[in-house]
Amino acid sequence: MDKARWLALSPLLDELLDLDGPARAERLAALAAQDPALGEELRRCLAAEGEAGQSDFLEAPAVAALNIAAPGPGIEQEGQLIGPYRLERPIGQGGMGSVWTATRADGRFEGRVAVKFLKAGLFAAGDAGRFAREGQILARLSHPHIARLLDAGVQEGQPYLVLEFVDGQPLDAYCRQHRLGIEARVRLFLDVLAAVGHAHARLILHRDLKPSNILVTPQGEVKLLDFGIAKLLQDEAQATEGAGATELTRHAGNAYTPQFAAPEQVQQADVTTATDVYALGVLLYLLLSGAHPTQADTQTQLDRLKSIVEHVPRALSEAAVRQGDPITASQARALRGDLDTIVAKALKKAPSERYANAQALADDLQRWLAHEPIAARPDSRLYVLGRFVRRHRWAVAAGSAAVVALLGLTGVSVLQAQRAQQAEVQAEARRHQAEDLLVYMLGEFAEKLRPIGRLELLDSVGSKSLSFLADDPRASATERLQRAKALTVIGEVRVTRRDLDAALEPLRAARALLQGDPPEAAQTAAWRKAQGAAAFWLGHVMLLKRDLPAAQQSFEDYRVVSARWLEALPQDMEAAVELSYAYANLGSMAMDAGRLTDADGAFTRSIALKRQALQALDGARRDGPTAELANSLSYLGTTQLWRGEFSAALRTFGEALAEIAPVREKHPGDGLWLFREAMLHRWMGETLLTQGHPENAQADLQAAVALLTKATALDATNKTWQIDLLVTELMAQEARLRAGHPGTAAELAALRARLEQIEQAGGQPQQLRRLPDRARWARLHAAHPSTRPDAADAVLQETRQRLRDGLKARPEDERLARALAWLDQAWLARTPATAAAYRDVCDAVLTDVSGMRAFLRTDQAVTATWLAAQSCPGREPDPETAQVRDWLASRR
Repeated sequence: MDKARWLALSPLLDELLDLDGPARAERLAALAAQDPALGEELRRCLAAEGEAGQSDFLEAPAVAALNIAAPGPGIEQEGQLIGPYRLERPIGQGGMGSVWTATRADGRFEGRVAVKFLKAGLFAAGDAGRFAREGQILARLSHPHIARLLDAGVQEGQPYLVLEFVDGQPLDAYCRQHRLGIEARVRLFLDVLAAVGHAHARLILHRDLKPSNILVTPQGEVKLLDFGIAKLLQDEAQATEGAGATELTRHAGNAYTPQFAAPEQVQQADVTTATDVYALGVLLYLLLSGAHPTQADTQTQLDRLKSIVEHVPRALSEAAVRQGDPITASQARALRGDLDTIVAKALKKAPSERYANAQALADDLQRWLAHEPIAARPDSRLYVLGRFVRRHRWAVAAGSAAVVALLGLTGVSVLQAQRAQQAEVQAEARRHQAEDLLVYMLGEFAEKLRPIGRLELLDSVGSKSLSFLADDPRASATERLQRAKALTVIGEVRVTRRDLDAALEPLRAARALLQGDPPEAAQTAAWRKAQGAAAFWLGHVMLLKRDLPAAQQSFEDYRVVSARWLEALPQDMEAAVELSYAYANLGSMAMDAGRLTDADGAFTRSIALKRQALQALDGARRDGPTAELANSLSYLGTTQLWRGEFSAALRTFGEALAEIAPVREKHPGDGLWLFREAMLHRWMGETLLTQGHPENAQADLQAAVALLTKATALDATNKTWQIDLLVTELMAQEARLRAGHPGTAAELAALRARLEQIEQAGGQPQQLRRLPDRARWARLHAAHPSTRPDAADAVLQETRQRLRDGLKARPEDERLARALAWLDQAWLARTPATAAAYRDVCDAVLTDVSGMRAFLRTDQAVTATWLAAQSCPGREPDPETAQVRDWLASRR
């Protein structure tokens, strides 16, 4: 039964279950007369409910009933190695798995961690790589009140998580043992909200907040556990839709703890940040009253689930008097009024009626502590006055006499106060509207769409809110920051849809809102990061539109704001990472434009910053940054290769391989790490091939082919990896041919067929991008012993003309220039110097390289081709020939 049909049947089924036997039969007959199919479905549901009631199925845990697979042999044993960790002893067991303490086995750092084994049946088979990558994403949560998720992986089919070890008590037990009063409990709870708010801002929900997941250390420090595990489970289930969901998803819905589940979780509706707010409301109710909001009058599991959806809890202050522990019962009077209202709002059944997120709940609790008006109730004059008197009781008492003396002015003052209050209410409503919109844009919806590549669905929301977000001269600095973030998301959405012109408006509006320096020191990091994001996406748009000067300027702005961020906060490694990305973007632009010296400098700076950031990380968090470092090293090595600095390029690629290989061995089933190592082997092979060492090149190129073959087998839908595998096979064939061991003509034909298939699938843009690969195939085909001379010449000339046309459209594209230079060299080499056509070939090649003069004495391939054409017999030597020859000699 699909969800829509169930929503239609559910209210009718509830109605029938509330009736006794004869009345139920009469009502069912009436429904069947109106709709026979509906009546039959209701009869089946009632029969199933009767069978379930007789079997007491709700009395057994759902996970146990599902018979979820236990860990395989050899897992969860004392002394067992799980990655780099050695298990010590079990410290917990539950329906989702078990928890052990462990220590680092390779000596990289001292200290204990917690290893949580999850029941293997909760996950789809064959997706260990995705699970580990998601763990790395969640490991980026960095907050003093969140127990860090250090690593995630799968060993022998057993999923596991490595978490920071926390020695503490559950939150409610800690409050009782230390006999904390109402205010002390609220202040401790604010630490919980700060941690949840931090995760919400990074688009991560908890979905299972409960006392056992919130520990307090002996020093009074709050630590939240299991952040993101529900996201791992949910994403795993989403990833398998259409191919069979996990056992837990198919039979028991999303994982949650019923005592702390929100109504939408019980009803299997969409979860949002407001879902976590509901669990936080249950926690706060429990902390301040000692009672659960919905379980006081329920007995069976079915009644408990029904009460979550329907039962309205009694007031917090009333529950504290009746069932609270001695401390909260004695202070129950303090719960009346504002705290009653705050908790009631957090526990609303409809998500839209709750606080939008943890920060909004925290703001109201802070107002309560400061005796200020809360946002969860109307700001009546009497209420506002009462809060003011409580905050300033002595000043009010001292000024009472003056108030009496000024009584004649009260009427005018009250009228002005009413008008001011109305304006304030309107402004507050507008601010709340903006906040709700921003939470919706940046939170719940973006979280669901980003992992599945469907951000474009946000575009309609962004279009309707664009003018509202951009135009409000009264907005505070904080509101401008939040609006700019939302506008940047809109721009990103439109870039993903390749609606580049439409992306310009929100991105430019975001940059306008963030002009200048941060308004206060506390906002430095957030302000600079938002400035950098808007500048990056605007530069990306301009790059895709081929407006290279504008793209260069935006990427330079990205570098400037990131540099100022790091200058203001030199210990903030996130600033160092952002600045490294900015330099990498500038390097890529310089490289594509043939400014290889500029590219070399930018990549060198990017590498230095990434090394600086890596030094601040422990071993468990280095994998992702290591990949970024190797990526920049790869770009630097490519720059050196193009400049003809072959020895330096080999050292740089080797350095990147040394960084990547150990991490890749830790993730043998992860296709992305296989791909990264394969590409470095390919670059080393191409360098050796260009240097004139085809025998040595074969080993690296064959290693790259093997790794890419393995990676594409793990992810058969990844078109990029398939293209790179084809290009690597072309290079390997060239190395074999030049080493005297050519492949067969059939192999060459098969490579061409695959290349043409890729070109046709991508249309004109893909054909242009693949021109360097087509040129490589043409050179390989022309040099093969089985190719007839006329057929070789025909293919070379056809490909040469395509490259010339491509360079007319993109004269700054160095990849096309290099491909044409290598092709012209092959043409010259095939033409005997004694042939009558040799002078014509020389003239044609010289015409080609004259149009690429910007790359002279910058790109080794273009420069070598120019010098070869200048050396044709009977040609007047160019005055620059000697300097070019010296430059090439210095490359060796």
